[in-house]
Amino acid sequence: MEDIRFSGNLYLKIKNSGFVSVVRNENFTFPYPKGKSFFSFVFAERGALDYHFIKNQKTMQIDSGFALFIPKDYPYTATYIKNNTKIRILNFDFEDSIIPKLFSNPVLLTTPEIQLIFNSISFDNMSNPLFLTAKIYELLYYLDVQTDTTPHKYKKLLPAMREFEQFYFKNEKISYYANLCNMSEPNFRRLFKEYTGQSPIEYRNSIRIANLKRLLSSGEFKIYEAAYLVGFNNMAFFYEVYNKYKNQMN
Repeated sequence: MEDIRFSGNLYLKIKNSGFVSVVRNENFTFPYPKGKSFFSFVFAERGALDYHFIKNQKTMQIDSGFALFIPKDYPYTATYIKNNTKIRILNFDFEDSIIPKLFSNPVLLTTPEIQLIFNSISFDNMSNPLFLTAKIYELLYYLDVQTDTTPHKYKKLLPAMREFEQFYFKNEKISYYANLCNMSEPNFRRLFKEYTGQSPIEYRNSIRIANLKRLLSSGEFKIYEAAYLVGFNNMAFFYEVYNKYKNQMN
């Protein structure tokens, strides 16, 4: 008798899902100098578009049958390069304010399943948020698969790394993260250092400092307030870490 089980946590929750279908002709251009206030999967049902991203000065073309993932607040200009181009767009946001690095850059999705997902959206179900959310999760899965370059040896570390990215403000012991990966603490520490070049604590602190910078740039928080929010409960320890990573603050 075989008994195989898996229990995992869904660390990203989708909200505000929506669907749009648009037809435009060649040379129609629409700029978003500040990006959109939500995430998008843009699928070219027919025709083609160019997306020029201001942030990295790259241009990505979507041809018929392919899709493009566009992060929230990511500036770009879209240009239709064929007549009668039709696109379908799934828009959404996450309940969590801190989003993993996976969702921080545009990605062209080329797997054949993408077309099947968008083709399943019809007039009857396009206004059903539950249905659209299910489709978005499918697309996020293929986005994750396509962009995952983690060597097989280190894939067992992914639960801990996702936990660090999502809940960096928690002060869990290293044994907690080792248990997430079903590893002993010494083996977890060794493999984590081998893969990232940092200890688990150093890795968590670097994420905290990056988010501290984000909070301070908003102008809404004093440094000690931001330090507390990202997980530094001891200010002496915070300044020690801050001095180590202060180059990230520039």
